[in-house]
Amino acid sequence: MKKEPLTREKELEAILGICVGLVVAYFATKQLHRGLLTISALVGMVGLFSNYLTSKIAWAWMKLAEIMGAVTSKIILSAVFFLFLFPIALLQKVFSKKDNLHLKRTEGNSYYFVRNHRFEAKDLEDLW
Repeated sequence: MKKEPLTREKELEAILGICVGLVVAYFATKQLHRGLLTISALVGMVGLFSNYLTSKIAWAWMKLAEIMGAVTSKIILSAVFFLFLFPIALLQKVFSKKDNLHLKRTEGNSYYFVRNHRFEAKDLEDLW
């Protein structure tokens, strides 16, 4: 998939997002880091006066977002698997007496079993 180049509007949105994020971080840290306001003002000035630097900052911001998205999705999916799905599967294996997947051989050397069933119209109703 080919990515479209950033438009000036998207670049300015990225700059504005950075500035607002820095100001929010300044207030969230109870105004201990005055450098955040200075950096926010500098980034805002760059966005206003330099097209070249604006495009470079926006490109770096988008790359950072892309990398964070790739890493975060793997962390979240791993957490969901190991915190929810894996314990549920273990509990089901421990407490279930039924072999739904027919993984255990009941007789003979084959997993194949004959199912003599004649399909009727009612078998096709309420499939789900």
